[in-house]
Formats: sequence, structure tokens, C-alpha cells
Amino acid sequence: DTVNIGDVSYKLKTPKNPELVPQNYISESPAQSIVQHLRWIMQKDLLGQDIFLIGPPGPLRRSVAMQYLELTKREVEYIALSRDTTETDLKQRREIRAGTAFYIDQASSFLPAQGRTLVLEGLEKAERNVLPVLNNLLENREMQLEDGRFLMSAERYDKLLQDHTKEELDAWKIVRVSEHFRVIALGLPVPKYPGNPLDPPLRSRFQARDIYFLPFRDQLNLLYSVGANVSAEKVSQLLSFATTLCSQESSTLGLPDFPLDSLPAAVQILAISQTASFFTYCLHWCVYP
Repeated sequence: DTVNIGDVSYKLKTPKNPELVPQNYISESPAQSIVQHLRWIMQKDLLGQDIFLIGPPGPLRRSVAMQYLELTKREVEYIALSRDTTETDLKQRREIRAGTAFYIDQASSFLPAQGRTLVLEGLEKAERNVLPVLNNLLENREMQLEDGRFLMSAERYDKLLQDHTKEELDAWKIVRVSEHFRVIALGLPVPKYPGNPLDPPLRSRFQARDIYFLPFRDQLNLLYSVGANVSAEKVSQLLSFATTLCSQESSTLGLPDFPLDSLPAAVQILAISQTASFFTYCLHWCVYP
């Protein structure tokens, strides 16, 4: 089977672990802006490039990534980076059982060999002690594990196979990284939001795309579909108010970002109780987002 987005085609593969493929993220009629994002991601995926989706806080970046992985039936593992994330959290965790030490593989150590997709959220929170590990994995597809194994890119591994047998490479504890392994990173723009500015070597490993809020027309169509029995005037007023607060001109007011992703829930509340005034809901959503 093949998936086509415009003039870009992707040949589907049967996943070995269907339970790891995202489900219920794709809508029946996705917005055109989402389709454009998916087409761009597919282009970069076919070129074998890793992707960095950057944008304001909210679930949209993660939703776009999961929609693409569901569309292409790709297995995924998810890691939320934080200031407390260490090199051990990315590679292997050591456990003691009955007086014996065992190494437990973490997502970024077993995913490459299996050809899955690694979603890294919160890249701006990554501390400098984990950047060398991420850099080496992204650029060279290599990682030295604590138990002695060494992850090696498919190209270098296949070259070694020309002079050595697979048994020899297994004895040397060299593990082949699948050519289908990809990384999708999600992050916030810094310095507008708190976090660490992206290290230039790390930044150069990604193809980046700005995933901003949905355009006004796409957002309006979404709200119309959610609140079918709410007057179009109220929905339009609510969205106009929200987009005004999120505009560049309003950023000088010092107000927190208006939660545009919460607008569908606001429209659902309007559908239940249409007697309350529109401005009451605007005030409620600003103070208690």
C-alpha cells in the first residue's frame, strides 16, 4: 500500500508491533495547514532526515507528529526530556537483582536497531550532559552502551559485513541501526519561552518547521464542527478575541498566551449554556485557561 500527500508518496510497511502505532489522531477531514505539515514531514522522512517541530506551548506539535506516524503506520516511542534527564535515562538503566547487575535498555538504545521512530518532547529542557549522546545518535547513528554493545549506522555496519561475518560482529557486540530509524523532536522557541537555547551542533542535525496555531479559517471550521448549535456570530467573536490576544501587537501587553487549543472546549460549554454572555466566557478563559 502507498500513502500519497499531493505529489509525495510513501510506501507503507507492515508494523511488527501494531500496538505501538498511534491511533485516533487523524481526523476525517484534516485542515489544509495540517496536510501541508504532513507533506513536509513525509518529504524529510523519505530523505532520511530527522525533524524538529517548533512552536508555542500546546498539543498541536505532538498531534501533528502522531498524525504522521499513524498515517504511515510507524511504531513510536516517546521520551519527555526535562532538566533531570541524564545520560543514563537515554541509554541504559542499571538494576541489581539478587546481587547481580543488569542493564535495562532505554528507548533511545533499543529503538534504532528496530527501526522505530523516537519522539523527543521538550528539547529546550535538555541539559548539556545529554547533548553529546543526542548529537552522536543524530549525526552518526552511533551510541556506546554501558553493557559493552555499540550501535553503528547501517551504512558502516554493511561495509564491515563485506570483510567480516555477522557472527564476528555479534561477538564484537556491534548492533546495526536500522535505516528506517528517525527522530522527531518537539520544542519551544527560546528565548521567548524559558529553556536552553539549542546548541548549534544539535540544531544543525534537524530539519526544523514552525508549527504555529491553526490559521483563522481552519480554526473557525473546526469550531463550527464542534459547536454546530452555537450561533456563528458567537463562535466568530470568540475566535477573533483569542487570535487578537495571540497577535504580535498584543504581545507587548505582558499577558500570558491565550490557550487557543482550549477553544473547542469553550465552544462546547457555549453549546450547553447559551444564556451566558459571550464576554463572561472570554473573561473566564483568560483568568482560568
